[in-house]
Amino acid sequence: MEVWLKSKGETVLREIGIKEGQEILDFGCGSGTYTQIASKIVGNEGKIYALDNDEESLNELTEKIQTQKITNIEIIKTSKEIGITLKDNSLDVVLVYDVYHLLDKEDRITLLKEIYRILKDKTGFLSYFATHIGYHGIDLEEVKKKMENSGFKLVKEFHKPMFHWSWIEEGTVYSYYKK
Repeated sequence: MEVWLKSKGETVLREIGIKEGQEILDFGCGSGTYTQIASKIVGNEGKIYALDNDEESLNELTEKIQTQKITNIEIIKTSKEIGITLKDNSLDVVLVYDVYHLLDKEDRITLLKEIYRILKDKTGFLSYFATHIGYHGIDLEEVKKKMENSGFKLVKEFHKPMFHWSWIEEGTVYSYYKK
């Protein structure tokens, strides 16, 4: 797992489309595994917004940011309400990794509307790491329909080793662009 975190994770995120200079939201970032990897890729010209409602996880991420002297991550602590306090058409990428299944059906729709609002037109994309398929009401075909109905078009599908909880597993990541 350490090898993946130090090198392979960056390769995976680059293949998915994360680039230098981008502004990215890691929605439901937890303790920031993907946040930190993405911050290396976007560099000093880019920015990562790390959004979560779990104070303990955000405290852990804050400690990592301070220890590693990372300057391009901004933490956004939220309540359990789905509302993203970022400007319309302002972000290049939104990561929704291992969090969608935790939302109820109404919050999933609200989240997709918010993501659509904050992503840049034509170039902005939602990167969805499909986890817990068949559990928590997650049916992949239904998710694809909701994405489509929310104004997104599936453009790419990646099968990659991904960080999930505290291990690496083969996973599927879907890239949805604004229509």
